[in-house]
Amino acid sequence: MNSDSPFRTDSSGTPVPASLDGYFLISETELTDPNFHRTVVLIVKHNEEGAFGLVLNRPAEASLGDIVEELSESDAGEATLFIGGPVEQHYLFTLHSGLPDYATSKFSSSPTDGIVFEPVFGSIQEYLQNDWPGGPDQDRPSFNFYLGYAGWGPGQLEYEIDEDAWLVIPADSQLVFNDDPAEGWNTALTRKGGLYRIIAQTGFKPSLN
Repeated sequence: MNSDSPFRTDSSGTPVPASLDGYFLISETELTDPNFHRTVVLIVKHNEEGAFGLVLNRPAEASLGDIVEELSESDAGEATLFIGGPVEQHYLFTLHSGLPDYATSKFSSSPTDGIVFEPVFGSIQEYLQNDWPGGPDQDRPSFNFYLGYAGWGPGQLEYEIDEDAWLVIPADSQLVFNDDPAEGWNTALTRKGGLYRIIAQTGFKPSLN
């Protein structure tokens, strides 16, 4: 496909919208970049200036309490951290399922239903310390915490899609807040369906004769 075309399809031939806010990128089996090999990325923001996203399925070796001392003795401190991408890994970002207004910053946004992106950790720290532990597990909002992010410059993500590096599907909160996020690549491929169910099961793309 001509990379200058305004119309795109992903590597399965599925049409891709001009803005991928609120979509998942699923890495193709041929994408060998170690930062993105067998990953699922939630695109939080995508426009003519580039794209910003979070890798969902790369657990870190540390927990939240290891880097936020104030939470080290709390329930929230036991939360798993994820490597959100190769850029600025000293920054901490959060995805959650919804919080009271006082616990959100003016910079928060919702790329799709049931998922809120919070770039300012300080705005939710008090909530995690004081309010989050108090309710029953089933009533607690869901949280995931990410070190760093994935970023693309102007036209870079469009080029990678044209080069068949990514599959694209609409994002949903169930996969983001999966009980086993490390299995996100397999889960996302299974949702893509067809041939990609086989890839999810085998880990490679069958040859077509």
